[in-house]
Amino acid sequence: MKFEEIKNHLRGIPHTPPEDGEILYNFILSNKPKNILELGFQHGVSTNYMAAALEELGDGKITSIDREIARSEKPNIIELSDKTRLNNFITPIYANSSYIWELRKILKNNIIFPENKTTFDFCFIDGAHNFETDGFAFFLVDMLLNEGGIILFDDIDWSYQKSPTLQNQDFVKQMPDEERNAEQIRDVLELLVATHPNYQILEIKNRWAWVQKTSSTNTKDINSLYQKQSTLYQLKNIFRNMFR
Repeated sequence: MKFEEIKNHLRGIPHTPPEDGEILYNFILSNKPKNILELGFQHGVSTNYMAAALEELGDGKITSIDREIARSEKPNIIELSDKTRLNNFITPIYANSSYIWELRKILKNNIIFPENKTTFDFCFIDGAHNFETDGFAFFLVDMLLNEGGIILFDDIDWSYQKSPTLQNQDFVKQMPDEERNAEQIRDVLELLVATHPNYQILEIKNRWAWVQKTSSTNTKDINSLYQKQSTLYQLKNIFRNMFR
């Protein structure tokens, strides 16, 4: 689907403005990711911009995860993708708690059914915006992201104090000033991503940060480490039994 057509379908629906939608759309066209993961979708506007680009390419799929509360949005992601007729490219998942648990399910299935392993080429993180959830999400996504894959972080300057919808909530007022004022996605970026040996920051512009997975930990190295730990554990038990 051409950009002008999808823009007309999504006109007036929050929270991805057309200029951001065009960036996402063009990124998909240029990089051709086959498997996309989106954490946080609300109405599904960003999802549909990406799906329109996939339709233009003729291939690809999006797994998009948000909480159950997103089901009550008007329109919700299912209604919107029915309207745009892009539902064949989108698999929405409504999580009972957060997308962390859904990522856990994907990781567990990858271990149980390695022949049907799920991995992703691109991940758009636009959900919780706090350090606890999205910091952990980064490490889980890393385990699912193909080498060379891209992660896009949204709202890197967001804070609870700046949020017009949350700043007056009781749980926010009860936060320590440091936590309430912290730009927590920027913390994820600077403390976790920038210090990770397998990632490089490609660009930080406006409220978005683009990062790339440049290498992966070798599976053989991990297996070797497990083997060494197992041998060490056995030796410790032998010595422990000798001196009883």
